[in-house]
Amino acid sequence: MNLISILLIAVAVLTAIVGVVTFLGGSGKERWINAWFMVTCFASAVWAVAIAVMLGLPEESAHLAPSVIMVIYAGAVFTSPAALGFVSWRFRIGKILTIISLILGICLGGAVLLHPEWLYSGYTISRTGNSVELLKNWFNLLYVAYFSVVIGLFCFMSVYSARKATNKRMRTGLKIFAVGMVIEGICAGIFDLFLSLFVRYDLIWVGPLALGVVMITFFYAALKYRIISLSSTWLRVLSYGVVISMGAVVYMVIFYIIFTALFKIPNPSASVLVLNFVMIVIVLLLMPVINELKASITSMISVGQVDIAYVIKKLNKIASKNIDLRELAGFLADHLHFAYIGFIVNGKLYSSKPLAVSAEELNQIIKMKSAGSNGVWQEPNKTTQKVLDELGLKAVAELRNAKGKPFGQLIVGKPLGKAHFERRDLVQLEMIINLVATVIDSEKHIRA
Repeated sequence: MNLISILLIAVAVLTAIVGVVTFLGGSGKERWINAWFMVTCFASAVWAVAIAVMLGLPEESAHLAPSVIMVIYAGAVFTSPAALGFVSWRFRIGKILTIISLILGICLGGAVLLHPEWLYSGYTISRTGNSVELLKNWFNLLYVAYFSVVIGLFCFMSVYSARKATNKRMRTGLKIFAVGMVIEGICAGIFDLFLSLFVRYDLIWVGPLALGVVMITFFYAALKYRIISLSSTWLRVLSYGVVISMGAVVYMVIFYIIFTALFKIPNPSASVLVLNFVMIVIVLLLMPVINELKASITSMISVGQVDIAYVIKKLNKIASKNIDLRELAGFLADHLHFAYIGFIVNGKLYSSKPLAVSAEELNQIIKMKSAGSNGVWQEPNKTTQKVLDELGLKAVAELRNAKGKPFGQLIVGKPLGKAHFERRDLVQLEMIINLVATVIDSEKHIRA
């Protein structure tokens, strides 16, 4: 198996995971849009795997080539209409364009299956490289024209959908995702349509490999700008899938380069690749242990050396300036040695690092009640405690102004280097909460 085939299969797996998570974790009102995205992901994954198989097909399996070619070209016709449906289904014109392109795609795919002789005149399976001799006839020109039009509509509707978004956050996220989709459309149009027909076939892998760009931009836009409604649990699943898949890709690229350089073997055997996959699984299983060990070492180095005087001095200095709550949360997390600290002020969360919390979960935390008349720490009910556990949060405290009126909350994660959370871990933090509340309350215009 060559490196290109490995990368295509890895990207296909990543694409399928993203599609499933988006559909299962999406809200009911976005079910149709997410369904189109899942179809796009599955069709793209099949397309990528079929190209990987075709490029890596050995000579002894040449008889499978016709079937693989059919999967590549018949399967590809579902990718573009489904992608068009995802970006445009919320608009009436988008629905019409999607249905028309899907019907035309089904007709075109059926023609490929029934009359493969219209598509290609032959194929070459050899050690020097596999290729397909596409016919420069009316059918292939029609095939190119179809995809050119649908990809063009898809790029236009991606930009149009971003411009029609209801708020700035959504517009920004959709624009970022649109960039990834447009890059994929351009790569597929150039390398999978025009070059494969008129110049060379061996670069057909560029199109499906560009799916990786789409998945990364989608993940980033979903995580940072919430272009789809996913709960924190499903965002966490999506994050694990993306990180693990991309880690596996990087690992396999490094392994492939080192293996071929050391042993002068152009393509590792299947058994070698399986062994490396098992090694990746073992490393992933050991990650929690490695993270706990790292946290323990960090604890032995730094925890217990909290310079309260320095923290108070810094807070007094901050009080004379415009406050950046995210920087303040990061400062406290670093110097009090908590994995996470965040502030909830005016219904918004400002934290030391990104936290995948939905609006519903944030609202539950905001509605928490104080544990007592004197204490600042709040007591969660069973539902809110479940939310806190899912988010990895350990405690929530009220922020009160000089008159004792609550105006926000401070939330904390696990102290560094602690396998188990204890209330005494909050003693040092409790000492400066009132000062932090005073600093924040004194700022009339909070800068996000």
